[in-house]
Amino acid sequence: MKALQKYKRTYILALQNEMEYRTDFLMSIISGGFIILVQCFLWTAVFRSSPQEIINGYSYSQIIIYSVLSGVVSKLVSAGFEGEVANDIKTGGLSKFIAQPIHYFSYRICNFFGGKTVQTAVVLVLFVILMIVFTQIWEFQLRVGQIVLFLVSILFGLLINFLLFYSISALAFIITEVWGVFIAFNQGVYLLSGAIFPINIFGDTFARISSYLPFQYVVYFPVKIINGSLTIHEIVPGLLLQAVWVIVLMIISKLSWDSGMKKYVAVGG
Repeated sequence: MKALQKYKRTYILALQNEMEYRTDFLMSIISGGFIILVQCFLWTAVFRSSPQEIINGYSYSQIIIYSVLSGVVSKLVSAGFEGEVANDIKTGGLSKFIAQPIHYFSYRICNFFGGKTVQTAVVLVLFVILMIVFTQIWEFQLRVGQIVLFLVSILFGLLINFLLFYSISALAFIITEVWGVFIAFNQGVYLLSGAIFPINIFGDTFARISSYLPFQYVVYFPVKIINGSLTIHEIVPGLLLQAVWVIVLMIISKLSWDSGMKKYVAVGG
């Protein structure tokens, strides 16, 4: 009888966790869609109030397509695990990885890509629907090679974003409460990656400086590939820069974590 009650409690707890996960996932999709909707209304108002058909190098259809695609891509490559890392450091949960054969970096990157599996499937379905809609409403064409290069850039973008947030999470070794830092960094990446506005809207100087930073290769560069704004001669160097940034950020993350582990005292572990 006790075993049956224990089984029921375990089953109910598992069901509650599953419902919480589904609800969280659904709300994240809805919130992402709300941001895209706000951007579309904003640009519609801007173009209606302007006598010009081209604003900062973008027509109405181009800026709407960019806003929608950037919202989808930013949702796909989003991180969100930095709080869990900080909590592991603060509570001593990191200690079990010191004794176990699996490295914490390996655990985190597998957890990151594993969590993206269902999200990627849903986002890709949404992406295909959007592509069909865009081709019907506006002159928007897709080629197979363009899609392949886009998917490669998305993979690099996922790695870059993961390494950016994994590196910054090492601050939890030094600062006890890092939520403010994480929020500020997250908003900074959101802006500099081109998730809100295209990078070149801020001017040529800003765009030139941004091209040497990793942020635009998370959202802006993949979106420019899929919307046909870049030629193959511009895409290949961009993919190489993405690969270079992955290597550089891996080195930075290793150095930051090696430095942080020297200060780790396993409080609460």
